[in-house]
Order: sequence, then C-alpha cells, then structure tokens
Amino acid sequence: MLKLENVKKTYDGKDILKDINLEIGNGEIVSILGPSGCGKTTLLNLILGITEIDSGKICFDGQDITEVSMEKRGFNIVFQDYALFPNLNVYQNITYGLRNKPDISTKEEVEELISLLGLKEHLEKKVEQLSGGQKQN
Repeated sequence: MLKLENVKKTYDGKDILKDINLEIGNGEIVSILGPSGCGKTTLLNLILGITEIDSGKICFDGQDITEVSMEKRGFNIVFQDYALFPNLNVYQNITYGLRNKPDISTKEEVEELISLLGLKEHLEKKVEQLSGGQKQN
C-alpha cells in the first residue's frame, strides 16, 4: 500500500500541494485529475522521489520512503516528452517555429491560441516554471 500523510510542497513561496493525505491499496488503480498547474505532476514526482517534499511522509508497504532515493524506491515512470527549449521563455518557445516561416500564422492567430490555451499569464516564465500540463499545451 502507498500512503501519503500531510504531504506539502511549495515553490517560490506558493503552496502547490498542502496537507495531501492519500491511501492506495495494492492492486488499486487510481487516476489523478485536475486542471493544468494544480500539482498532479508534482504529486507524482514526490511519490517517485524525483522531487523532495517540504513536509509530511510517504510510506510504501509500511516502510517510510520519504528520504529514500528514487533509485531505491523501485518505482518506474514514463516521462512526458515536451520538446521545449529550456533556454527560451514560454512565448519564445511558442513562436520559435515562426522564425523561418513567419507567414504561417498572423500575430493575432498566435495571440488567440495563447489565450485559448490559458498561457497568457505564463509567457515570460522559463520552461521549468511550468507544470507538466502547461508544457503539453
């Protein structure tokens, strides 16, 4: 059984996950649903040991694995492939392909797409500041 007790994760002073309590029994299948940026990928990264929790406890089969390295947890993951340039901000990544073919889309079409995907407030951010879902948009 996987058990999370009062798990908390904060980035840049903002609580991403707060007081998360969860029990998943052996053989149980669980879906984690929510809007982009709500912490789904962060939660999985905490369970896997990719990201350290700020407070709380993660137990697997009765053993506290909170401080156990990712390699020793025995979990597997298939990473999402983003194909984004980490040296560019969000807006630069969105418009990168238009550099060589600017006639493919108008500035207005690009702005409309940005608005539709809900990325307007993230345009100046670095890629690593985005959630997994935001990177997929």
